[in-house]
Parts: sequence; C-alpha cells; structure tokens
Amino acid sequence: MRWRFDVKNKEEDYSDESTLDKEIGRYARQILIEEWDQSKLTTAKIFIAGMGALGCSVALNLALMGVKNIIICDYDTVEISNLSRQILFFEKDIDRYKVEAAKENLERWNPEINITTYNMKLQKVRKEIYENVDIIIDGLDTFGARRFLNSIAIDLKKPLIHGGLFGWMGNVQYVIPGETACLECQPLIPRKRLQKPCTPLGKMRKKEREKKGETIDKESEEKIPSLLTTNSIIAGIQSQLALKWILGLQLPDENYIFYDGLSESFTRMKLNKNESCIVCSEKYRSNGVNFSISEQDTIRDIKDRLVLTWDLDEPFNLMYKGKILEDETKIESLKMENRDAFFVWNKNVTHPMKFYVIFSDELEPTKIVIDKIPKRFEIELEWGTITKTKQKIIKEAEKLNQKVKFYKTEKLKNGNYLVRYDKIQEIE
Repeated sequence: MRWRFDVKNKEEDYSDESTLDKEIGRYARQILIEEWDQSKLTTAKIFIAGMGALGCSVALNLALMGVKNIIICDYDTVEISNLSRQILFFEKDIDRYKVEAAKENLERWNPEINITTYNMKLQKVRKEIYENVDIIIDGLDTFGARRFLNSIAIDLKKPLIHGGLFGWMGNVQYVIPGETACLECQPLIPRKRLQKPCTPLGKMRKKEREKKGETIDKESEEKIPSLLTTNSIIAGIQSQLALKWILGLQLPDENYIFYDGLSESFTRMKLNKNESCIVCSEKYRSNGVNFSISEQDTIRDIKDRLVLTWDLDEPFNLMYKGKILEDETKIESLKMENRDAFFVWNKNVTHPMKFYVIFSDELEPTKIVIDKIPKRFEIELEWGTITKTKQKIIKEAEKLNQKVKFYKTEKLKNGNYLVRYDKIQEIE
C-alpha cells in the first residue's frame, strides 16, 4: 500500500519508511492516519493550565505527537506524593518549581518542541498570552482557578478542554464559546467538593496559605483521591479532543463525558447553554441582572446573597457610581433608585458583573437543586419573607417535610419581622 501526505505543505511519497528524514520519521506512524496534517501540529500553540496529574500527562501526549508550541503555567513545587501520578517528575525534582522540571523533562522526550513556562498564578499571566493561543487545556485541581480560566476562555473566545478526577471516576467537558455550555452553566458536582485539591500543597501554596493566617493541618486537610490509571484515561480524552480541534475534525455533539472506572463505563451527554449564566450568556453579559434589595439592607447583606445566589468566592467588591462600598454601608444612605446599576468585581471572572437594583419588601426566592448521594434536595432561598413569628414558617415547612435554617432577622417599623432563611426539602 502506498500513501501520500501533506506534511509542512510539501507533498511527498513515502512508500519506504527508511527514507524518511529524522523529523518525519519521529511521527511516521501517526501521519499514516488519513486525516492527519502534521503541519497543523507544528504551528499550533496550546496553553496548559496546571502541571498536576492531568496537565503533565496532556503535555507529554501533545509533545510526543509534535505539538511544537506548548505553554505551561503553574506556581507550585514538586512534592513526593506527586511522583505516583504526575509522570513528568522524578525524585530529583522534589522541591523544584513544577514548570521548570516539566520543561526540562519534556525537552528530553522531544528536543524539537518549544516549551514556554509561567511560574505564576493564572490571574497574573498577561492577557496577550491567552490571546495568542489556539486552545486552552484545564489541568487544574481547584475550582476557583477553573472559574477564572473558564471566564478568560469565554472572554477571548478560546476553546477550553476541562478535565476532573475523583478516585476511580473522571470527567471531561469541552467548551466552545458561543456554542456550548461553559463550566458555570451546568455545575454537575457541588462546588464545595470541587474546591478541594487533589494534590497536597507544595511550598508556594503553603506560603500563600500562611500569609493569609491559615493553619495547615496535614491530618485533617481534606483532599480529593486521585489514581494514575484514571488520570491516564481522562488526560488521553483531553489530548484527543485537542488534536481534533487542531486538525479541524468534528467534535462529538456530547460535550460532557463521565468515566466510571469501577464499571469501566462511559456516560456521554450534551450540556445545554444556560441562558441565565452570568459568565457566557450574552443577555447577562451585555444587559446585566435584576437584583432585589431592601432599603434596610447593608452591603454585607447584599454580599451574603450574592455568595449564595451566584456562588461567588470572597473577597469581592461592590461598586456604585464609581465608588467601592464598605460592608457596613446601608442602602438607604446611598439614595439608590430602581434600575440603578452596581458592579461586582470578583477574582474568578475577568469582567465586572452588572446588577440592576430592584427595591422590594417581598423579595422573590431563588431555587437551586443540589445533588446529594443517594438523594437529591431542593433548596429554596427566601430573601425577604415578612412574618410576625418564625414559628409560622417552621410549621409550614414541617407540613412539607422541610427543615428551616434562619440566618438573618430584622424588626420592621410596623412590628413585623423581615426574615431570611433557607428551606431544605428532600426530593423523592
């Protein structure tokens, strides 16, 4: 059988493998694939966020296949526990910066590639670096950083390939801005779980925690379990999706894949865009969001509701008419009017979130559904129910098999109470 390939824009006939030059010889087997165009890998530029288990495996996969321009970003150091899962590191690399060790070892695997390193947080990488890449790959282990990466991918309209691990299980989701759901649209795992790292803290993350005054207890600190075999499968799928995008091949309609290693099963589904997503929905990005408040509120009250409603990470700032507002500031002192706009700046998004003031004594509740294993619960957040007694709320909730958690009560001038509370109901 004889094959013809377009390699580096030069068509040649390779019927005898021994005649291949060194560079073509390295990739001789993969260029036998009919749809393959090695020149596209040569010119592609990929940004890999995080040099943990997934990031290391994806970087090695792409480097060995000849993706010549790879950018890696991580600000942590190599720990001994990394060696069983993060395949780019060896014992000699312990306490070294991950990006330095990864670059050195990747170049040993393939001396023909160009590795650019950023030993810093994602938020500190210059915007033009992200602007000049073809695709972004998420190899991160904290959800705060993932939210930022998702936000910048949406802002710059760059494809994002996310991967996650939990012991025997893993998931992959690809995001095409403007076409598919982003990571904020359909959070399938409770975010508090996703915020927990699967990797013990390296020196840099430990220093950061100590600066904040946080104590680090190795015994009690909860970590996500991680397994090399699961990692290899998830990283392989991420790499495969990146290759398809680079080569211009069609991606599957199902943009989310879940892998269960115990049953060796894959579940594929299409996640639809959430038209209420504050990150990727054009309606909310351009027009802003209506947000109900009361004149008795303080800025701290509003922040508490924003945390619960939009799952924002603190600290963040509220700005009104160009001024950053202090927590103790009362709304009535600002003389706000209906439809006045205020802005929220949060470290996990690249643009300010715009909200419009809606004054109301009976604030509309927001409903969200969270997963619990093996049952599911619906939480109804009541933001301003006016009542004469808490007992009435408790009794009404008991009739519906609900539990009530109160977290704020204010006495109004008319003798009633403004009560804010959570109702939790089990769903059969």
